[in-house]
Amino acid sequence: MIKITSKEIKKVEKRLGQYSKKAPVVIYRALNRAASGVRTNANKKAREVYRIKAKDVNQTFTVIKASRGSLTAAATSKSGSIGLEKFRINASNPNSRPRKFKAAVKKQGSLKEIMRGFVASINGVKAFRRTSKSRLPIQRLFGPPVPQMVNNKEVRDFVEKQAVETYNKRLQHEIKRTLEGN
Repeated sequence: MIKITSKEIKKVEKRLGQYSKKAPVVIYRALNRAASGVRTNANKKAREVYRIKAKDVNQTFTVIKASRGSLTAAATSKSGSIGLEKFRINASNPNSRPRKFKAAVKKQGSLKEIMRGFVASINGVKAFRRTSKSRLPIQRLFGPPVPQMVNNKEVRDFVEKQAVETYNKRLQHEIKRTLEGN
């Protein structure tokens, strides 16, 4: 998390010298670049840890950009649970039934057996499990939601580190650009 304090703004104003009034512009540009990088880095790292597609991660993100008047930027991920069929399963076709239904959510480790699990085509292929020995009732199977994946310590630490690095690099670049351009 990057916090912009009045102390930070004063440092940037001092470095800009006679162009000190452009400090908010310099800061918000650097913040926006860091915020958009959060989505990319979260997607990249989540896919290293979990068996999920980039599209499924990107759909959940919203980036709120900073402006001159509001020096706050945010990248948030909101979604519900994702169907288990979006991860790796050994039965992607309802017509071909394996002996044992297996699934894997994380990349490390092997497929785990799901007792009484199967796939069915109900508005697309979905994974289910019988809740009793009888044919019905059945229960839909879900993996973890994307916000939970992104909040994984390994993913979160990587994303935060990259955001701070990007912000610092872009801040230097924007200061240099402002000083040279005027």
